[in-house]
Amino acid sequence: MKRKIGIAFVTLGLALIFFSVALLLYNNYENRKAEKHSNEVIRVLIDIIDNNQTNETNETNEEIDPFDTEMKVVDIDGYGYIGYLDIPEFNLNLPVMSEWDYSRLQIAPCRYYGSTKTDNLVICAHNYSSHFGYIEKLSPNSTIMFTDMEGTKQLYTVTSVEILQPTDVDMVKDTDDDLILYTCTYSGRTRVVVRCTEI
Repeated sequence: MKRKIGIAFVTLGLALIFFSVALLLYNNYENRKAEKHSNEVIRVLIDIIDNNQTNETNETNEEIDPFDTEMKVVDIDGYGYIGYLDIPEFNLNLPVMSEWDYSRLQIAPCRYYGSTKTDNLVICAHNYSSHFGYIEKLSPNSTIMFTDMEGTKQLYTVTSVEILQPTDVDMVKDTDDDLILYTCTYSGRTRVVVRCTEI
């Protein structure tokens, strides 16, 4: 009887090890796929922004409506993008999609809420190492830059890094923070929230 119990525990242990290795390999695959997509899209976004700025200087400048809170969205491969994020501390340049859902998060960071024009932009991403996997290591006074599709660059400084429960959605929406980045912790049980103020 003891021998059967021992065999059952060994079998269970081996199954758990196999499952853990399979999950690790799958996460690495998803990370590499997301990194490849982000690298391809970021080049396209930068080219579009550069071309738009060149065209605008060659044409008569239209007055910008100060009450327009909508960010310009550019479609690339069927997805809308509002710009890109630079996190120099991790040498990351990441395209940001205009809206979020779970399938989009597997490709690139997404706007969860708000706008740079209303100083309340919230960007979420998976904790892939090529996306927001290291944002909990940002320290106060770290800098982050967001460039929108009109070429407007906004520089932010990190004011705090917090761990929140997944149900604390109100802690990232309708705050006084100019920019918030957030992702899951590796366990998936809590969220890392980085709060930023525009410089």
